[in-house]
Order: sequence, then C-alpha cells, then structure tokens
Amino acid sequence: MNFESLILLFGAAFVVSLIPGPSTLIAFAHGARFGWGRSLYTALGNSSASAVQAIAATAGLGLVITTSATLFLIIKYVGAAYLIWMGIQMWRSAAEQVETTGMNSVSEVSNSNLFSSGFTIAASNPKAIAFFTALFPQFLTAENDGFLQLAMMVCVIALVAFSVAVLYGLAGAWLRSLELSKKIMKRIYRATGGLFVVSGIGLATARS
Repeated sequence: MNFESLILLFGAAFVVSLIPGPSTLIAFAHGARFGWGRSLYTALGNSSASAVQAIAATAGLGLVITTSATLFLIIKYVGAAYLIWMGIQMWRSAAEQVETTGMNSVSEVSNSNLFSSGFTIAASNPKAIAFFTALFPQFLTAENDGFLQLAMMVCVIALVAFSVAVLYGLAGAWLRSLELSKKIMKRIYRATGGLFVVSGIGLATARS
C-alpha cells in the first residue's frame, strides 16, 4: 500500500467523519464543558473505539454483523438505547453543566470517564464496522502484504477519528471561551442532548 493510497483513505474517512454525529457531538460537548485539554481524553476514547471497529472489520466480524440480522439488531438497539439515555442525561443536567463551565471550575468527572464516554458513544454504532468492511477492499493491492496493509488502514482510521474529535473539542472549547450567558449555554447543552436522542431514535428505526 503506497503513500498516495493512505492519503486517499485518510481523506475519504476524514470527510465522512466530519459529518456531525454522536461521536463528534460528545467531543464538542466535553470541549465546551471541560475545555480542549480534557476533551482529548474523549478523542482518545473515540479513536480507540474506531480502531476496535476497524480491527473487527478486518477480522471478518463486519461480514458476520452484516449477514446476521439478530446480532446486528442487538448491537443496534443497545447502541440506540445508550444514545437516548445519554441525550436525556445531558438535557436534564444542562443547568449543572452550565455552572461547571467556568475557567476555574474543578470537575468531579474523571479523565477515565471522559475516555469511556467517547469510547462507548463511538462503539454504539454497528454500521461503522460494515462501513469499514466496504471501504478497506477499495484500497487493498494484491502485490503487497495484506496484513500490513490492513494494519496501516486501522492506524489511519484511528488517526482520523482522533483528529476529527479534536477539532470538535476545539470548537466546543472556543464556544466555552466566549463566556456566553448561562441561558444560551443551557440551550446549547439541551440542543446537543436532543440531537443524541434523535440520533438514538434514528439508529433504532433505521431499516439497515
């Protein structure tokens, strides 16, 4: 796999990942609440989950999920339920989150919790594995070692997921730096929570 192919893979995955979704929204929300530095833990969780999904795709689990309706539905509904739960929690705690966005505030939320939130949100979408299963063969070449090529692809996907989450964390941190009124910030947090609920419902009701 040559350098040009890696760049093409990075670009294709990056453009798709930039589309707002649960993984990017959680990075944005954590950037807004905790600042960019701590949102990096969310980005690492997101990146780790994407790497696991990419590895699953290369291991053939993507084919299993796409061909086993029962397994796919189980993963799909569990993920949807988690997204909806997260959205409701964000909506209900909007006022508390606004209170803890001050630059000198100390949060009780640990870095490991930020990591696990980023990981779980990213891992809750089973379609990512199917996407990687369809994407990777487009960049494989017969003349090069298949294992090495797939390993490089997994690394690229992890880098893309981390980069996009960092950008959304930066956007959230920038919003935090504006020191908007508590009323506006509360609306932003509730809107983000609402988008999580919508995403969960959308995932649950999607036909495939």
